[in-house]
Amino acid sequence: MGTVTEEVYQMILDNLHITYSLDSSAEQRIRNETSSGIAYIRKYCDPGAGFAPGSRFGQMLCDYVLRAESGALETFTVDFAGDITAARIEHEAEIYAEAMGYVET
Repeated sequence: MGTVTEEVYQMILDNLHITYSLDSSAEQRIRNETSSGIAYIRKYCDPGAGFAPGSRFGQMLCDYVLRAESGALETFTVDFAGDITAARIEHEAEIYAEAMGYVET
């Protein structure tokens, strides 16, 4: 699973509109969902994905956790199929371009 930085964790809490203190169980659940989302996005989109607030993958991660929290995680892959495919193609194209010498690494 992916490592959840405090910046990413706070972004998730802000996105979920959580302004109160969580108990340890709820905090661990959200951290686990976030970690699973990071692992999913890195596996299917881009292994080097960054999750800074406001970034493409940061927003995708927020949507992943929101759906996990609401019990509708199965809708994520359906609703984001185009975004996931596009991100994977872009990643593969970057790897190919680097291998062929079209861009500097």
